[in-house]
Amino acid sequence: MRPVLALAVMLLALTVALENARWLQPPPPPGPRLADRALELLVGAKGPLLPAARVGTGPERIGTAMRIGDCTLVAPAPDGLRAAFVGPDLAFRGQAHYDVAGSAEDCAALAREVRAARAGDVLVLASGGRLAPPGGTPHAGFTDALAQLGARARPGTTTPESWALIALRGARGWVPLAEGYGTDTGVALGYVLGPDLAQLETRAPDLVHARAGRQVEVELCDELVHAARRTPGAVLAREARVRGQPAASLLVPPERRDDGTQAPGRIEWHDVAVGPGSGVFALLGLDDRSAPGSDGVVFQVWFDGEEAPGARVVAPGGRWRPGLFDLRPFAGRRGTLALVVEPRGDATGDRALWGRPQLFHGYERSPLEVWGQEGGPLHPPR
Repeated sequence: MRPVLALAVMLLALTVALENARWLQPPPPPGPRLADRALELLVGAKGPLLPAARVGTGPERIGTAMRIGDCTLVAPAPDGLRAAFVGPDLAFRGQAHYDVAGSAEDCAALAREVRAARAGDVLVLASGGRLAPPGGTPHAGFTDALAQLGARARPGTTTPESWALIALRGARGWVPLAEGYGTDTGVALGYVLGPDLAQLETRAPDLVHARAGRQVEVELCDELVHAARRTPGAVLAREARVRGQPAASLLVPPERRDDGTQAPGRIEWHDVAVGPGSGVFALLGLDDRSAPGSDGVVFQVWFDGEEAPGARVVAPGGRWRPGLFDLRPFAGRRGTLALVVEPRGDATGDRALWGRPQLFHGYERSPLEVWGQEGGPLHPPR
């Protein structure tokens, strides 16, 4: 019996080993990671006073940033095209900026760069601010570059507009891999480059015509660079505080005249389109570093020389207060939008803050009510 028992035990052990062979094998040697075999691109483009594009289905938005693998690139100038260069080995080769609206030399330089590219090179372009020259006709160098790249959209003819392109220099010319264009919203492109770039030459290009949703918001802190006018001292204050609570803000102190008196401080944007559901929302307050003895200020919004409903007096020492300014009386018009701070009294040193200011469009009822129901991002700090 003992030989039979030993044979049965050996067969049982062999069965267990075969059934669990995949667990008993030594782990394979580590292979190359995804980051070693591919390059992820995330590109954001946005014209002036347009809402930023969402990234995916969440609340995250991308304005005019560009992510090339581990490199994050931001716009070095308010207007023009950012360019990122990627080699056939998927290595980031550098970046450049071209003011295609204001400089014929920059347009020619872009066209030369496009012509000089070699097979396997990848070019990433994204707009920020204005692309169209004041006359509305793009410079010849820009149209030449667009033709070489095989762009299907024709940016540079209107403002505002957003445009982004990812293109590969193939053996027989440029191949657009992904392209996005919009005139009422920003655009976002996401793309993953694999190690075999040659196989991308045969694929059909992706062109996305971006459209804004029914309800949109424009972050005015990001639009300060496009302001047509701002009085002295009007700056971006990312870490401004009211009663110790921070909020990214536009700091707009009253303007001090040569005779020592004060005038309203303001920030203006020209050629702003207003619709039937438009308005301005902001958290209002006086910075903790404001001078003592103030009588407070009046926050106002003006459109084409007319005051919008919603003006609010804010006294020193208070907390952030929500302010909602109604632009619906000006629906259907284009004009100058102004954030104005009116001093109350002669005391100087009022550091008036427009916290998280937004220009919104498309709301049939109060955005505060909508945002409250949806759990939106605009809640006054506690």
